[in-house]
Amino acid sequence: MQIKTILNRVQKFKSFVYGTVRWVKTGTALALEVDVLPRANSRGICSGCGRCRPGYDHLPSRRFEFVPLWGMKVFLVYAPRRVA
Repeated sequence: MQIKTILNRVQKFKSFVYGTVRWVKTGTALALEVDVLPRANSRGICSGCGRCRPGYDHLPSRRFEFVPLWGMKVFLVYAPRRVA
């Protein structure tokens, strides 16, 4: 079973999909880093009013600590798509 499959079973996001999963070194331990991408055919949800809007945020990429899996740290990395 793949890590993305496990994450989709445990924590499914309506507006986002899981992307690449990779190992990273954090200090002396290994951790998993999972890219989180906006779903291709959906509109973003405004964090202020909660309504659908035509774009996602344009802040730089961010890294969130997620619930550990089997004692390993897991980080979700959100890098918003740039629309030309």
